[in-house]
Amino acid sequence: MNKHLWKPAVGLIMGGGLLLVVAAACTSAKPTPTPAPVAAAHEKLEAKTAKPKRLEAVIEIDMREFSFDNPQGAKNPTFRLPAGKTVGIHVHNEGAVTHELALGRKRDTSTGEYAELLTEMVSMDLFSYYGKEKAEVEGASFGELEVGPGIRDFWLRFTVPDNLKGEWEIGCLIKETDGKDHYAEGMHAKLIFE
Repeated sequence: MNKHLWKPAVGLIMGGGLLLVVAAACTSAKPTPTPAPVAAAHEKLEAKTAKPKRLEAVIEIDMREFSFDNPQGAKNPTFRLPAGKTVGIHVHNEGAVTHELALGRKRDTSTGEYAELLTEMVSMDLFSYYGKEKAEVEGASFGELEVGPGIRDFWLRFTVPDNLKGEWEIGCLIKETDGKDHYAEGMHAKLIFE
């Protein structure tokens, strides 16, 4: 009779903002050592082709110090998306520090915060890809999205209703401990839903 035991073998894989827990290995009766955790680095310039399904329009945003650029290199251009359609925002942090993506309007200059946040008003699906692996959160409502340096494959998928058409702003509202204010440094751009 061939005896097999299920011996837990747990390893952590960290990459692209994803944390995956890998568990279970079928082994013989001989004890085997537990594998050491493995850190998988995200390739900085790796081309990304995976994307959420059912998108009718997409914008690409490259976060840099201190701007939101399009893939053609324009700093803080006006980004446009259709209202009433399923749209995607593909975010890549090309900078060396953490940046924030806040979608808001009616910014209070005394506090630096937006009075209205699109991410609190419209349910959004969040996707993060690492190689062929994907993490997905459906129907999220949140304030802003913080994206660490080197995270290049993060998506938002949502539909803006007609009553929220008009001009919004993409802003990074991070204020660092050394006093650097990303918004004041120029990290904001128009986002128009038509």
